[in-house]
Amino acid sequence: MREALNARHLAMAGLVLTTLFWAGNALVARATHESIPPFALSFWRWFIPTIYLLPFTLKAISRYRDELKKHWIEVIALAFFSVGAYNTILYLAAQSTGAINIALVSSTMPLMIVLFSALILRELPGRMQLIGLIAAFCGVIVILTRANPERLTNVAFNHGDLLMVLSISSWALYSVLIKRWPLNIPLFPLLCILITLGTPMIFPFYLWELNTEGGFDLTSGNVAALLYVGTLPSVAAYFLWNNGIKTLGPGTTGLFAYLIPVFSALIAVPALGETIEPYHAIGGAFVLVGLIASSWQNRTRKPTFRTGP
Repeated sequence: MREALNARHLAMAGLVLTTLFWAGNALVARATHESIPPFALSFWRWFIPTIYLLPFTLKAISRYRDELKKHWIEVIALAFFSVGAYNTILYLAAQSTGAINIALVSSTMPLMIVLFSALILRELPGRMQLIGLIAAFCGVIVILTRANPERLTNVAFNHGDLLMVLSISSWALYSVLIKRWPLNIPLFPLLCILITLGTPMIFPFYLWELNTEGGFDLTSGNVAALLYVGTLPSVAAYFLWNNGIKTLGPGTTGLFAYLIPVFSALIAVPALGETIEPYHAIGGAFVLVGLIASSWQNRTRKPTFRTGP
């Protein structure tokens, strides 16, 4: 019992770090949208870890080759939805839509995960999870609107927002399918394999972008951005997210995505010179209540996700 409780606490702490890394990723994407094209950012984000994880990947492929042969369709699908599609589409959307729009559409991710869980896993959310979902969503809206609902009426949607819907749907589907298809491969080797398979899926689009728009300059800022997105928001965050799904289930794990706008606001204080306002505290409190409510219900549920012996 104590070991299970400790595992839950570690998983939750890891998910907090995940959303912090992803908040930084969103800020990097917005800060570099004029200097690094979207497909270039997506490709190098994953090519960098592909290189330094190569020894682990080769070892994983050799050790789990029978499992990979048996479930090669599932593995390729997971690589496509997580590495190939999710951030590639998100970076592309960032070229034609605003930060508020991105945050608003992204706030539907937990709801999509719950919906896919119901459709694919036949797992309906419990009362506490629904309360947590609603409370956290309200907190995000408070932060995005700065406690002024009229700001929502001024939001104009465009094709970039449709791309965001596709991006969020891709990640939500991955988060559910990785539980629906429990592969007999531990978390880290599986992540290495997914990165290695997903990166080539982006390469043709990167080549097309090079031929049509050109590349980017290797300035110190661009290099620093690539090194960041190629480590913490990619390898570290994906590993911790998968561990959250394993331990807490996709529904509760998805709720932690509501921390992304909270951390984005906190990062903007030192990075952009903004100040903490009362609506930050109010919205953050709602998100915290939502996470506590959902994880409290999850304590009595036994996860069915397997990641190896």
